[in-house]
Amino acid sequence: MINKTLPSLVFAVLLAGCGATQFESKVPESFQLLPGHTIEFPPIENVTGKTLDPPADQIFNEYMGNLLRERKLLNVSPQPARVILKSKLIEYEAGSAFGRWLLPGLGTTICTVEAELLDKQTGALIGRLNSRQTVSFGGAYSIGAENYICKRVADDLIADIDKKVKGEKAAEGTN
Repeated sequence: MINKTLPSLVFAVLLAGCGATQFESKVPESFQLLPGHTIEFPPIENVTGKTLDPPADQIFNEYMGNLLRERKLLNVSPQPARVILKSKLIEYEAGSAFGRWLLPGLGTTICTVEAELLDKQTGALIGRLNSRQTVSFGGAYSIGAENYICKRVADDLIADIDKKVKGEKAAEGTN
């Protein structure tokens, strides 16, 4: 049985792209976004000191903006936002799918973003979010990791923000 499944398992591992995810949220449980509250999302700051190819900062900005827009959290009205989501791209390596295929760890793709939620009125820090995604091994399916890894980081951040959005039914129950 092992002799028949081992080649299939090895082949699947060589084709798939795998890596690690690290996510940390230091946003108080008491913080909630009520219906109608919006988030101001200034463009991510690239503090890597590198000119990025592909433009990871632009990929992150566009995708995160779309995620916030879909949830009706992106501030697009003349009303001031309640919260500012300020983010920094602190680490980015495009990596290489061929390198990952040759030797796991070689050609690793990395994206790390640190974000802060700030009170719009006072500028006070509400909380911090940190996400680091890597694709360290894989073959054909890890092609394009230099683009989709930025989206995975944004997905991490929005998942935590989603937990802080108080639903309309819950808000009606408190009145």
